[in-house]
Amino acid sequence: MKDLSQAKLEDFRERLNLCLNCAACFYRGPIVPHNWRELPPPEWQSPLKKCPSFEHYQFRSHTALGRLTLAALVWQKKFPITDDLIKILYTCTGCDMCNEICQTFLPLYSILALREEVVERGVALPEPLPEMNTNIKELHNIFGRKSKAKWFEKLPIEGDDVYFAGCYANYRLPKIAKATVAILKAAGVNVASLGDEEKCCGFVTRWSGNRVLANKLAQQNVEAMKKTGAKRVILSCAHGYHMWKNDYPRYVGALPFEVVHVTEFFLKLLEEGKIVLKNSLEGKITYHDPCFLGRHSKVYEQPRKVLKSIPGVELVEMERNGKWSYCCGAGAKITLNCYPDFASATSKERLLEARAVADTVVTACPTCFDHMKNVSGSENMELKFYEFPILVAEAMGINF
Repeated sequence: MKDLSQAKLEDFRERLNLCLNCAACFYRGPIVPHNWRELPPPEWQSPLKKCPSFEHYQFRSHTALGRLTLAALVWQKKFPITDDLIKILYTCTGCDMCNEICQTFLPLYSILALREEVVERGVALPEPLPEMNTNIKELHNIFGRKSKAKWFEKLPIEGDDVYFAGCYANYRLPKIAKATVAILKAAGVNVASLGDEEKCCGFVTRWSGNRVLANKLAQQNVEAMKKTGAKRVILSCAHGYHMWKNDYPRYVGALPFEVVHVTEFFLKLLEEGKIVLKNSLEGKITYHDPCFLGRHSKVYEQPRKVLKSIPGVELVEMERNGKWSYCCGAGAKITLNCYPDFASATSKERLLEARAVADTVVTACPTCFDHMKNVSGSENMELKFYEFPILVAEAMGINF
């Protein structure tokens, strides 16, 4: 079966007109059989609110079903790519809820294919995506900054274990990189870094529809990583992890090293007794599943097991968690930057759910962390926030 995550719009020609219009991907109500023989198992009965953009805009066009229909019309040359269509297309957060529900048609991938069609036709993208892609191409980061934090200066440039920090930890939230490195060193891991040779992973280019640039960045980063002699690449960014783990092998072939997220690796080190969580952290903590670490990459239990091992921590779940976790609204960094009002409204919805059960929110994605913390502050929600490596470092009593 063809890998639909990398499919072009024309590859969906046999699928685009086959949608059953059951509306399970966005609306309340029963889910019809998706394997044509029997109802899905009870675990597929998703929460009442599923699609962030439908909940915000309240139009069927802003759903997986609606965008699937638009993709069919554009492919058949029956619908022009207008500004309105662009807004509908790029207000999809990429949260993957629709694919989790509709595993027969996987509608999210048709949305990605339509974005690639937009780029190939040279249609103007919503601001500031053109600037962000230029920043990535010329300055190797989404922020357009000329220099990164020098957390890696004392690290070797070769080794078995190489930490790939990503744009947020390199340029905006260097404490995440410092905490991650400190934990790895405390565990006896001889961690290395690409240093100034580390380029943007290409996540925004991929999700904005620029497959060519994403592919080029994948090749550059993989070649640079091979030169380090890495046997394992460690990432603290959910978006970067998704690119390295899921997309890079599709672009460049099988990788000669293992790709792990810090939530996975820290659990392994904890179980091996190489890290000890000794400091008590009191209070109720809830964990927000990043879309690209959870639904896209199926990492659910590892961060929870680590958090439950911290003395004093009471881990409580939000109503929507795990595979049904609600998006934070950052939307692959695209809705956050292009449609900030929508992104903030979605984040507020999620934070109200968090505040109902806990006083502290932990997540394992710098983008989710930064976005939710900013919205909480602007809404005076009085929640505390931790990025996963920083909380673990504090629990270990590490100064960084």
